[in-house]
Amino acid sequence: MIFKPERFLASPNGHLPERDPHLLVFGFGRRACPGRTLADANVFLTIAQTLAVFYISKPTLKGEPQEIPFDFLPGVISHPAPFKVSIQPRSVGHRELIRSLEQSYPWEKSDAGRLACVQTKL
Repeated sequence: MIFKPERFLASPNGHLPERDPHLLVFGFGRRACPGRTLADANVFLTIAQTLAVFYISKPTLKGEPQEIPFDFLPGVISHPAPFKVSIQPRSVGHRELIRSLEQSYPWEKSDAGRLACVQTKL
């Protein structure tokens, strides 16, 4: 549970690196996911664009940065518990870019109401 990227590197004292989980998550052999390169590129571009436009930092309360709790939700698949962060545009130009996108692509009402009317027959 500690950020240690060196765990993936071999060391002269005989430490063998841990296997990179990325090698397994998309399967392998004939059953390998055909969209793995698209998924990798999409995640990379999304993170790069987000970090290029926003400062993401710990939340502040009365001018003091607050620690982020390190909790996970119970279940078969572990998910981090909800937490607060501070997200601010990096400049006035970035703020204007975000506002212009809101004008070009306004929020639309979801179709969740239609789903409530659907009845499944078993």
